[in-house]
Amino acid sequence: MNRQALIAAVTTVIALAGAGSAFAVEATQDDARPVSSANRADVRNGAHAGLSQGEASVAPTPSSSLTRVQVAAEAREAVRLGLAFSNEAGSPVATPEQQDSIRLAGLRAIGGTAVAGVSR
Repeated sequence: MNRQALIAAVTTVIALAGAGSAFAVEATQDDARPVSSANRADVRNGAHAGLSQGEASVAPTPSSSLTRVQVAAEAREAVRLGLAFSNEAGSPVATPEQQDSIRLAGLRAIGGTAVAGVSR
């Protein structure tokens, strides 16, 4: 019993000493971000002035001819056909029939009608 009590006491002292040293580090602020002197309104006005003088351009809005529903349906069809994933052996290449199947899945998703035999 004395041996177990001694081991427990030594373990407790070591644990407390380790916990105390973890909090002994002084807190420092290493995050030194530059502070701007301009407020939000100044920045916006500068941006608008730059755009009006042709010094900058607005980022183009990405556009697509496909809807989200159509893209999702085409992706599901590509997964079903085993064309969506690649491995060390390479990426699978879709046959023309598989490409038509993927395209038709997208058209079905948006309610469009298409004839399977029609070429692009």
